[in-house]
Amino acid sequence: MQVTKVSVMVGALCAAAMLTAVGVVGAAPAGATEARTTVAPALSGGASAVGVFGAGAPALAAGATLVEPTVPRESSCGRVPPSRHREWLDGFGVGWLPPGRGALVSDFAYEWEDVGFLARVWESGPDGDGAYRRDLQVTVMRSATFTDADALHAFLAEYHEEDPDRWAREAFQHPDGPGFRTGTEVFWLAQPGVAVRVSVDGERFSGRDLIRTACDVRQVMAA
Repeated sequence: MQVTKVSVMVGALCAAAMLTAVGVVGAAPAGATEARTTVAPALSGGASAVGVFGAGAPALAAGATLVEPTVPRESSCGRVPPSRHREWLDGFGVGWLPPGRGALVSDFAYEWEDVGFLARVWESGPDGDGAYRRDLQVTVMRSATFTDADALHAFLAEYHEEDPDRWAREAFQHPDGPGFRTGTEVFWLAQPGVAVRVSVDGERFSGRDLIRTACDVRQVMAA
């Protein structure tokens, strides 16, 4: 595996702590090529957090505004109050985030099995041993193989090395499209070829935190 990581820590973290943080996340499986950078905690005014990766995915243009899509009646989310602040990730607005998440925020870009990933990770730490802990992760995935929600499910079951007939069989209807959920992650097909996955540390955050976070990740539509 060839892995390239670029990281600039937020705050007064030393170089040794930085290396520990890089090793803990483990987001990319064997065979993936990965790059990492840290991001500002929040962006506003139409700024984009993903230009560094050159992924060719839509980002919110300068001066554009976010149009909140109508939540479909069959959505699993109900009404999600508009967020006061949003972060931007590869064509998506990331709104509500669970209180108590870590202050270290990093982006990872990698590829596996012809799927492009762009993940934002929130980490806590360091602990007494200098280790970091992943609290929350939001990932945008792009691949022509994502033709429907079942194709996405099959891919993620293989990615996690899980039995597709037993893993994540509970349906989840996100406002942007159909998907599935477990106790610690939600994923959905926003449109053919584009999917989103949200996961939390189940020991620190509840299922309610997971669902509220996932429901406030919305596809960007520029007005």
